Amino acid sequence: MRAHWLSDLSVQEGYVLKDESLHHLVNVIRIEVGEELLLLNGKGLQVLTEVESIAKRELRLRFKSEIPAERKYIFDLALGMPKRDAFELCLKQATELGFRKIYLIRSAYSQMKAPEMDRMEKLLVSALEQSNASFIPELEEVKWEEIPWSHYHSALLLDSQTSINRPVFDSAPLSPHLLIVGPEGGFSPDELKYLHSQNQVKVVNLPTPILRTPTALATGAGIMLESLLK
Repeated sequence: MRAHWLSDLSVQEGYVLKDESLHHLVNVIRIEVGEELLLLNGKGLQVLTEVESIAKRELRLRFKSEIPAERKYIFDLALGMPKRDAFELCLKQATELGFRKIYLIRSAYSQMKAPEMDRMEKLLVSALEQSNASFIPELEEVKWEEIPWSHYHSALLLDSQTSINRPVFDSAPLSPHLLIVGPEGGFSPDELKYLHSQNQVKVVNLPTPILRTPTALATGAGIMLESLLK
């Protein structure tokens, strides 16, 4: 379904969209009268509307229904920042997969700093609209030592650099869980020593070639989601 993000969205009888929202919906998406449009605020509120009229300066929407949205799981991501293209894809994937928070970490082998916040927010909103997701992840720049490890029921680390394997991952749905993904160059010896020392960390050494960062993110999320089905 076509979707549009509004930061100040609330439930009301009708909506009038102007300026950038109008331009995007009419000239980019090319929405038409009678089409349904899902409004999202990235905080769990979803409102189904129908296009009533399109004028030169405004687009009017009629309220149809409010769609309840709640988190079915609580996943956070600790991301050792990779190169720009891979980093931006990771932000989009994390939004589509329903991650609650993304820790942005300038790890030892990271080759870039985090882009401007405006750029990252636009990527998150784009992914939210494309996937009809209910929530936008919160972004926070931290060091490994600043992650609140004790807050997490478990943390999954995909580590192809060592032979350690502690694959038991108990994903209690309503408890917070953390996925740890490194940059293209992997983790430094000191980072691995620190991560392996955390009691919450479950290490999985996959029988695969070295994974690109976005691939590792999707793989780790798949393992975590699969555990919810048990």
